[in-house]
Amino acid sequence: MNPYKKRRKKLAGCPACSAGNEAEAGLNFLLTKYYLYAKFRYPKFFMGLKMARPITRSVAISEIMQSLRQIFRAIQDYSQEVSKEFGITGPQLWALKIISADGRLSLGQLTQKMYLHPSTVSGVVDRLEKKGYVSRDRDREDRRVVTVHLTPEGKKLVKQAPNPIQGKMVYGLRKLERRKLDSIYDSAQKLVQIMAVQSVKATFFFDQE
Repeated sequence: MNPYKKRRKKLAGCPACSAGNEAEAGLNFLLTKYYLYAKFRYPKFFMGLKMARPITRSVAISEIMQSLRQIFRAIQDYSQEVSKEFGITGPQLWALKIISADGRLSLGQLTQKMYLHPSTVSGVVDRLEKKGYVSRDRDREDRRVVTVHLTPEGKKLVKQAPNPIQGKMVYGLRKLERRKLDSIYDSAQKLVQIMAVQSVKATFFFDQE
């Protein structure tokens, strides 16, 4: 007997095919029909397909650990390179790059762009100012607002230094769809809970600021 006729006969006698399930059963039959036709018509294509194998729990944990090690190592190597070549920390270079892109920023604006606490950013700017890379001025329109801009030495350093890796991470997160961003947020929060480090104060990766 024709396999399609057998399929129709089975569908006709199936309890699930009655009432409201008839449309679903019919759709499943059509999908099966065209799948079998395509598999018969293009056998080489289907032979080249590899079925995705489910990742085991052990493999998933191993890959997560490896990914975290790669991220931490990249940030650590970058921070050491910047410190050795330019005598500043990674966060300080990050701040310089942000200020350079905008020309002049208030401390509040710089805080928002670096996603850090105001006191932390203020400390970074203090150290950059002592090194002669930035200068602070009162805003002409609102004397209560303090703005920061690069000095000639700061501009020179920014041109020579590589792009900050922290900025790369922030830029990449900004581009993500909200659903994917929320997923990473939930995962990161869960890792913090697993490690029981909710109360640990951290400002930067591998840098004391």
